[in-house]
Formats: sequence, structure tokens, C-alpha cells
Amino acid sequence: MRRKKIGVFIGGVTQNFSGRVCRTISRRAEALGYDVYFFTTFNSYDDNLLYLDGECKIFDLPEYSELDGIIVAPDTIYLQGRLEVLYRKLKAAPCPVVSIRERLEGVYNVVVDDSTSMEKIICHFIEEHKFTNICFMSGRMDLEDGRKRLECYKRVMAEHGLCVTDDMIYYGDYWKEKGEAAAEHFLSGRKGTLPQAIVCANDFMAISVMGALERRGIRVPEDICVSGFDDVIESLQSVPTLSTVRVSFEDMAERAVDTIDALFRGEQPDKIQYVSTLERYRGSCGCCWHEEKSKWFSMVKEIEQKREVIYQSTFMNADMEGITDEKTLLQMANKYSFGEATKKVWICLCDESEELTEEDRNVGEVRRELTQKMMLRSVKSADKGLQLMEKPFERRELIPEEERAELPTASIYFTLIHYKNRILGYVASTFSDYETYNDMLQPWTMVFSVGVEHYRLHERLNAMEDIKRLYKEDALTGIYNRRGFEEHARKLYSEAAEKKSRVAVICIDMDNLKKINDAFGHNCGDDALCRVARALENMAAKDMVYARTGGDEFCVVMLIDQPGAGSDYVMQLREELVNVNKAGSQNYSAEISCGVHEVKDACRTSLIKALEMSDGHMYEDKRRRKALRRD
Repeated sequence: MRRKKIGVFIGGVTQNFSGRVCRTISRRAEALGYDVYFFTTFNSYDDNLLYLDGECKIFDLPEYSELDGIIVAPDTIYLQGRLEVLYRKLKAAPCPVVSIRERLEGVYNVVVDDSTSMEKIICHFIEEHKFTNICFMSGRMDLEDGRKRLECYKRVMAEHGLCVTDDMIYYGDYWKEKGEAAAEHFLSGRKGTLPQAIVCANDFMAISVMGALERRGIRVPEDICVSGFDDVIESLQSVPTLSTVRVSFEDMAERAVDTIDALFRGEQPDKIQYVSTLERYRGSCGCCWHEEKSKWFSMVKEIEQKREVIYQSTFMNADMEGITDEKTLLQMANKYSFGEATKKVWICLCDESEELTEEDRNVGEVRRELTQKMMLRSVKSADKGLQLMEKPFERRELIPEEERAELPTASIYFTLIHYKNRILGYVASTFSDYETYNDMLQPWTMVFSVGVEHYRLHERLNAMEDIKRLYKEDALTGIYNRRGFEEHARKLYSEAAEKKSRVAVICIDMDNLKKINDAFGHNCGDDALCRVARALENMAAKDMVYARTGGDEFCVVMLIDQPGAGSDYVMQLREELVNVNKAGSQNYSAEISCGVHEVKDACRTSLIKALEMSDGHMYEDKRRRKALRRD
């Protein structure tokens, strides 16, 4: 009998919100006879472009046609610029899709009505506390809930006749890193007048703001009141406890599962379902100081658990150092666990017999996709201990069918194993009593990924003195490949941020490579690519990094001393390419389309964003040049 399956895409499963959602989905789905496959991600890691490329490949793991429904929590998946990959797959999925918390077009949604979600807590400050100077820290403006909560703040203030100025709003990102900047924004330029309250679009930002205020000697709530949104567990652990708005995430999760089940049974549920909210007034607004009691016992237990994770990850890193055979690597990895509730763990690695294409090898590429066939390398269970094996299976099964058949209806969590953008495989786990991963998941995955990568490098490149050069240089042109570019461009960009220097980020695409290949042969196509590389080398400067980042793609990052210097460089590069073409004997020319994006402040604009902008300008240039050629 075919088993019914629900796929769930969610990030941060070790965090309170995601864990609560996952447990509720599992409990409800199991009651209705569904297996649940959780496809989990970690957040962005600084400006590590290759890490982001690898992390988003989790979206390629499932066979979407074999799922009976999909649940996605978009605002938990913070992979800069990569969510569009998932959205395209969800749009093409043949099964119903339900989004929770963040509303998506074209799918079913279970959300909070953010147009009114913050109304009561803002009114509380105005009507109960008689405040007139209330500031707001927004969420991400690329998410609908971030925009709606800001609109709600502006509307409520206007309805009470209160003016909102630019210095009363700070644009946050739903995470903890912006608290200092937000506090500085709200306190500077106010002629010594403190805001009476700071309303934050979620709890993490509110707790961060309270910490920043405390470091400045400003008391909460005596000097400034603060509120959040979501009622995460940390809101009860903060001092003072945080006034917030509680959303029933469990209700959201149950409704998402019920929506899929209703559609499976041929019913037609509402496309948008709203869950209710409840205000929690606590110490941070000066109300109900004694209503919430700190759960000291659970806090001490949580601290001990986090300390244990630090110990485990530190010793795991030390134990994995220098391992050069796969058996020892797997034994050492399985020594460390995801928690006492772990029932079974499968480590599935890519089938190394699936070769890269010749083109990928020529540009120093790594395996950037999961293989169609996977290799089950180890199974660790509570009753049978560790079993090492080499069992091939089709990736579409996710784990071998015979392994899955041993389990009753269950929830299985999947996390990708990758070293930067090199895809190595994935780990699957199932837990008892609807538990989820503990905090060990992320360090375990990253340490194990590095261990696998080092083992593979040792296996392939042992005794090669030029390992570093081969690892970072493009075999065809001799300039940096994508890996070398990622490392050195990040260093240069960080230097620009420290020096407050301007940066030009330039994306280059060679024109008509296919025509050269078709008309003159692939050797001439390779020569044309080398001409572009030679022009880049001839134009090299001290504070510059350039590389071949793909088949016919090149990138340049350079420090500049004045606006427009990036565009000047492109003009000179084209002139140099003309000279390189003239020196060649073959009857063709290498030509390029270029996009330039100049960054004034590298602290405010990430390298990822600058590359995205530059890439967009490059495509505009390509269209313009193509139109000129037709004329």
C-alpha cells in the first residue's frame, strides 16, 4: 500500500518556533496517516557565496511528484537570494502547497493578519501608558509580514493623531544583529529626548534592543518600554520579561496539515486562513511584573545542554582532524549524537562513480548537484548500534525502501552535507516522541562535511605539491576559478569595509562562445576564453581580484578611489581585449558584455547583493549589444 507523504521545507529546526511547528506537524500528520519528510536548512553564513550555493541544494533533494502535499515556512529559511529557487519548484509542484506565517501567491496560506497583528500592543502604549513618542523596528521588507506590520504601526499612530518621522523607524531583519544599530538610530539626533517605547516586529530584535539599551545605561521599562512579537521562549528568559504578541504556531501547523488532508480527500478549504493572536503584557512595558515567573530550572537545564553542545562540537572537531580513511571517519561522526531522543540516523553520500562533465572538470568545478544514485554508508539505531555498509539506492527513495519499510508512520529530517558548494550527500534522522534535532545538528553537519572533504582531498590529491594552486585556479585559463575568487574577493571586500573604500563589482560574460565553437571548433572556443583571461591579466592591479567563475563567465572585484572608476576600467578592458584579439592569428574575436555595480559603503551592502546587481547590469548590457548588432 502506498504511503501518504508530506514534505516540509523549514529552517532553524533547533530553534523554538521551528521546533514547535515541526512537532505539531508530526503529531497531526501521524494521526492522519501521513509520513513527514522535513527538509531543513541553516541560515546564511556571512558572505560565503559557495556555502549558500551548497545549502540551497536541499531544495533538489525530494522528488516533488511523489509528495501528497508540501508545507513551507519561508521566513525561517534565510538564504540570501536563494529562496526564489524553492519558489519556482513549489510553483511547478503537482501537489498542494501550504505556506505558514508568510503569505505566498498561488498557494494555500495559514498566516497572521499582519494588517492588525500589532494594533493592540501599540494601542496599549498609547491608551494605557499615554505615550506619544513610540518608535518602531521593522522586520524584513522583502517579506509581506514585515511590510504589513510597519503599515499597521503607521496606521495606528495616525488614527491617534501621532506623527511618525523617519528617525522613529529602523529597518531590521528579524534577527539579533541589528539591536546596536537600532538603538543608536533611535537615540541619536533626538536632542537628548528618549523615545517612550520601542515596538519591535519580533522578539529576537526586541531582546537585542533591550541589551543595547542596557549597555548604554538606559533602563527598561523605567526609561524606555520595549515590546516584541511571537512570544518565543527567550521572551520569558529576558530581564525584564518581554511584552509581546503570542501567535499559536501549533494552530498554524495543524491547519497546514489539515488543509493538505482536506485537499487529499477532495474538499476545498479556504485559500487563506488566519490564526488569532494574544497580547502578553510583561515587565518590559512596566505591566504585570509578577504575572510570569521565570522558569529557572528549565533555564539552567538549557544552559547545560548548550554547554554540552559546545563540548561535543569541540571534541568532534578535534577527533575528525587528520582522518584519512572513510571507515574511521564514519565511526567518529557517529560517535556524536543529535540528542537522547534520536531513534535512527542514516548517512547517505553521493555516488562518486557519477562523473562530472568534461566542461566542469576543465573549469575546476566541483560536484554541485546531488547524484541520482546515493550510497547508504552507515545506519545508527538505538537498538542495533552502528552498521557500516555500501548500499546503493535511488535518490528519489530518500532512504532505501527496505530501511523505510521497517518504520511505522514517521517523521524523518533531512539535512544536506556539503563543503561550501561541493555537494557530498545528506543525513537523515528520526526521533521518538515527536522530538527534533538539538543544537548539535549544525556543528555536527559542518564538522562532518569538512571531514569528508578533507578525506576526499587526501584520497585524490595525496603527494601533490601544487594542491593549493589546483584547488583555486582554473585549469584552462590559469586565473582564479570560482573557489579562488570566493576566497580572495571576500578578503578584498572585507578590507574595503575596514578602510571604508569604494568597491567596483563587475560581472563579465563572453559573447557568442557557442558560435565560435560551432564555426571554428572547441579549441578555438577555449582560445577565445583564454583571450578574455589574458586581457584581465594585462589589466591587473594591486587591489583587484578577477576570476573565471563559470563556463563563459568572469568576475572582477576592485577597490576604486572615485565614482565611475569601475566603468572606466570596463572601457580600458575592452580596449585591451581588442589588442589581444589582434595578436591572435585566428579569424574570430573574443567580445564581452559587462555589468558594473559600484558600492560606496561595503558595510551596508553585502558582496552577494553587489554581485546580484552587477549581474543584472551585465544582462542589460548583453541585450543592448545584441540589439546594436542586429541594427
